[in-house]
Amino acid sequence: MDVDSVVYSNCKNPSKYEPYRCTLSDKLRKIAKAELREDDKIREQALAQMREWIAKNPHIKKCRTDPLFLLRFLRTKKFSITQSCEMLEKYLSIRQTYPKWFRNCDIEDPELEALIDGGYIVPIAQRDENGQQLILSVAANLDLTRVNSALLARAHFLVQEVLADDEEAQICGYVQCIDERQLSLKLMALWSLVDIKKVAESIQHGIPTRMRSFNFIGLPSSAVTLLEFCVSLLSDKLRKRFNLFRTVNDFSAKFNKRILPNEYGGTAGPLSDMIAQFKERCRAKRAQLLAMDEMHIEITKSSSFYADTCRGDLDSGMIGSFRKLEVD
Repeated sequence: MDVDSVVYSNCKNPSKYEPYRCTLSDKLRKIAKAELREDDKIREQALAQMREWIAKNPHIKKCRTDPLFLLRFLRTKKFSITQSCEMLEKYLSIRQTYPKWFRNCDIEDPELEALIDGGYIVPIAQRDENGQQLILSVAANLDLTRVNSALLARAHFLVQEVLADDEEAQICGYVQCIDERQLSLKLMALWSLVDIKKVAESIQHGIPTRMRSFNFIGLPSSAVTLLEFCVSLLSDKLRKRFNLFRTVNDFSAKFNKRILPNEYGGTAGPLSDMIAQFKERCRAKRAQLLAMDEMHIEITKSSSFYADTCRGDLDSGMIGSFRKLEVD
């Protein structure tokens, strides 16, 4: 079965659930067991419990319940049912609360397609020796007269969603590679501190992904303070996963050149080929990505997301005042 072309149902309580078909290699099984506590029995029990929770949750109205979707959360949270359910609830909530960032991930949207064609963000075609998926973003490949922060966020989420049902990525995780050699004040100004805080909270608490490291190339001194602010919003665990490289050569020396694009000292071919491959996957998954916009959760004042948002709004007011003082 071509997983990319399947469109899964958003029925929260189907008469028959999609069965899990294990295609994991022996190596991936061992990694999943050692790092995530996953085996056949735990996986089966966890999927059943999570499906029961979704079916009984009065606030969730529409939601995927297929194994690949639920395993995003279970693997991110190392099969803690409580934490996985909390993350799913927040995932559904942020998709609704911030639709300009997390909805309409459509490769046929002219603005989004232009961003991908331009090479702003692209998954590296081959995985590293640990099975991790590298994702490269390049500030220099942006036309700042044609983009805004919402479009950039949607491009990142498009990549996340296209890759998210891949079991090897779920188990082994992701490596973010950010080329900031041409990061400008104009690009930084696209993002308010309030939006940065909301994005950071969404990534940590609402986006199911095993982020193994963040690797910045050529970060200008003018951006160090902003990066320090961004890092301060993250958990201690994520803070320890940031790496800074002065040059492309420094960066490429830390990675297997076999998987890196030619433009970054590798031998895996040009970025243009990787962009073309990624667009094929985007087209194959297009119907599924658009169908997921129909998932729905009722956000109430008693929900954990509402409480977090209220606290965030209070903090944002303080940050906004601080930002105004700085600018003035």
